[in-house]
Amino acid sequence: MIRTYVTSLFDRDITFYASSLSFYTLFTLVPVLLIVLSISTSLTSFDSFYGNIKSFIMNNIVPVDSEVFSTFIDGFMQNSMQISIMGMIAIIASSMLFFQNFEYIVNKIFKTPARGFWQSLSIYWTLVTLTPIALVFSFYLSNELQIFLGDNNYSDALDILGLIPYLIIWSMFFLIYKISANTDISNKAAGISSFAVSLTWYLAKIGFIQYILNKNEMYATIYGSFSTLIFFFLWIYVSWIIFIYGLKLCYTIEKVSKETKIEEEQKIKEELMNNGQEANEDDENEKV
Repeated sequence: MIRTYVTSLFDRDITFYASSLSFYTLFTLVPVLLIVLSISTSLTSFDSFYGNIKSFIMNNIVPVDSEVFSTFIDGFMQNSMQISIMGMIAIIASSMLFFQNFEYIVNKIFKTPARGFWQSLSIYWTLVTLTPIALVFSFYLSNELQIFLGDNNYSDALDILGLIPYLIIWSMFFLIYKISANTDISNKAAGISSFAVSLTWYLAKIGFIQYILNKNEMYATIYGSFSTLIFFFLWIYVSWIIFIYGLKLCYTIEKVSKETKIEEEQKIKEELMNNGQEANEDDENEKV
């Protein structure tokens, strides 16, 4: 079984998939962020968490020099109302190309047929719109939890709040792995793979930040102001590699679970048949 997991995870196409998704991400990232942040600001009862949501997104998408990209996003948000019809068409087209490419890769990994256009559109639109709502709700709960711990003098003894960003990432990966493939994915497969990937991704982000802090001066000397952009491209690529390995792990767990279940059912059938044959032989012997 371990050999099955190891061999299935090694796929030469994963780096090509990551490169393709990274390319489309550059065109789709800003439109998706605009949608997510716009929905966040429209939730007037929770508008105080907008800064937390933007900071959370920036720190995870751009772990280095996130303030620079945050300034860019603020500028895009201010200019979003002035986008022309052609600009809106370009944004929609780039987003559709990204999701089409993403679905193709998922179907390739899970060996499933493609969904219909409207079904795919409804699923990914639901995912995009639910993300800001889930983030707002998560930050609201963390704020209430912080108040509760502070009022009861538990804040020094418990460090639950430090786990909340990781739990948010884990939940988002779980949801994506659960609904992305055009097949039923068990909670076990989605849960294990999303946990492994979120932990790997979280540790990779820490390692990436430390690497950049140590090598930033060297890259800045070579590339100048473009070094920030290069770090951003590199992190997007690394993130997609980790994510796609998670898809492979999810597929492998689901496949092994189904094969194990089929083998167990086959063994039960064989045992029942053997017991039935033995019972018939005993009856015949008694008659004799």
